Amino acid sequence: MIDDLKAMAIFAETVKRGSFRAAAKSLQLSPSVVSYQISQLEERLGTTLLYRSTRKLSKTAEGETLFNHATVMLDQAELGIQNVSGHNMATGKLNITLPLSMTSDVITKQIADFSKQNPGIEMHVLYSDNRLDLTADGIDLAFRMGSLPDSALNARKVALKERTLACSPEYYAKHPVPKTPEDLIGWNWIKHDMLPGMRSFSKDGKTFNMELKGNISANSAEAMVKFALYGLGISTAARWLIEDELADGRLVHVLPDWTVEPMPLYAVWHGNITECSNTRKLLNFLKDN
Repeated sequence: MIDDLKAMAIFAETVKRGSFRAAAKSLQLSPSVVSYQISQLEERLGTTLLYRSTRKLSKTAEGETLFNHATVMLDQAELGIQNVSGHNMATGKLNITLPLSMTSDVITKQIADFSKQNPGIEMHVLYSDNRLDLTADGIDLAFRMGSLPDSALNARKVALKERTLACSPEYYAKHPVPKTPEDLIGWNWIKHDMLPGMRSFSKDGKTFNMELKGNISANSAEAMVKFALYGLGISTAARWLIEDELADGRLVHVLPDWTVEPMPLYAVWHGNITECSNTRKLLNFLKDN
């Protein structure tokens, strides 16, 4: 039974991380040991738990059932250790990814506050404007801007982030002063690779949708701001990214009477997490704060 419990823990980590190699790295074991433990567990149970391919692992129906039970088992064991130790300090690891532009956003401060309250959790926070694969890259919780593709992952909208239409004074001076979004047709738009090529503007109950056309795009919101500062065109930038530039005149707020449709921020995480998991702890903390 003890061997089975150990193998179940290794199996659960392998499912969570998406590969033997990622699980081995997380558990500080060799990939061959991880593979052997799961193979032995399958042999003892007389069933296949994982379908293996050169690209990824996937759970069988029996593997899904065992994974659910193993997750509960591990969380309850962690809770028991906390209770017996005389304190309620959470331990373990938590891998998080956020857009690069959110380095200076309030959510980074909230993550820092969570870490202060949970010093036993080893946190790795990866800032990237590329949407990482939660399974393949071993991510527990991702924060993503904009629309989400259909998937089996859980998602919750956690905020609406304001955006501001802006360009450099030099670029602004090349055009007649715009009165409505329609006046921006023909302006060069700086686009983000991960976002739709449409923007919606509103004022006094009126809405105007515009297709963005321009000769430059980037996979980084901060790069978009830099290109706007260099006079390449106009961009809808996250408000917190350009407050200083607007204040000192390096960027001009275009159409200040119109509101750019805000960008939704989502938390995305794996299914089958329990209330005892570190992912759920962080989600609840953010919800309360």
